[in-house]
Amino acid sequence: MKKITLLVTSIILSVAQFSVQADTAPTTCKSAIKNASYTGPYKGAENNLTLDDFFRDLSCAESFRANKYPNGFVTIFGSSRISENGQSTDPEVNEANARLYKQIYNLAYNWTKRNAEVYPILTGAGPGIMEAGARGATKAGGPSIGYTTYYGPSRKGENGDASKAFWQYRPSSKKAQNIISDGIIFTSVAIRESLMINHSAAMVFAPGGTGTEWELFQTIEQIKSNQLDPLPMYIVGDKDFHWKSFYQRLDDMVKRGTIKRYEVEELFTHVDNPEDVVKLLERDLKIKK
Repeated sequence: MKKITLLVTSIILSVAQFSVQADTAPTTCKSAIKNASYTGPYKGAENNLTLDDFFRDLSCAESFRANKYPNGFVTIFGSSRISENGQSTDPEVNEANARLYKQIYNLAYNWTKRNAEVYPILTGAGPGIMEAGARGATKAGGPSIGYTTYYGPSRKGENGDASKAFWQYRPSSKKAQNIISDGIIFTSVAIRESLMINHSAAMVFAPGGTGTEWELFQTIEQIKSNQLDPLPMYIVGDKDFHWKSFYQRLDDMVKRGTIKRYEVEELFTHVDNPEDVVKLLERDLKIKK
């Protein structure tokens, strides 16, 4: 069943590029919450979904991007568990993570102040690094776009709870704050992941766990194998502290002969301080100031 689902997803993604008329929204593109343009119904695990579920997600998302944000997004990927307060038992890790959170916040804030009308910030609408990006964009007064699906509390109940799909910022002893101004709640996590990549004009990858590395390696492989047009791509955060194991894995792949170093490392730029990405993005996206 899993193989069939993956095959169906691949077929839909291919067909959609040719057949979806993005300027005509299907009548099923409805939303259950105010700050989402489309809410796919909760259907449980990915292998429970139907062809209709995949196609509805695809067509509604394509319509959303084409009609509202035709240039695409600057997308920030990163851990849901790197917070401004720290969750590690290691003080050094907590300090580095808190600094990274603030740098991502500043990146999103400064980018939004300067360029949100062309390329708004997109995140996965979750906590951690995603929260930092969404908060920065919101504080700057621009759009904060979220692409998410049903995680955690939003999965509870037979039909899920879409009102809990977009993460809210929860400062201590204060009311929760909306930090996503618009976006999509997908039924399918596979379609959500694919379109976060396909709808990006540029990508910023902060450190994360298995989910972030899935997104990172999926993007690298798609560009490497000519399945995705090259685009500005930045890996951010202190190289030795946050990314040591990533580069060790690449070194091991080179040693084993499974990749050639240039095939991978020429696809992205490493930037130790995420705040420096703003000027690089303006250069790479040819934005004149």
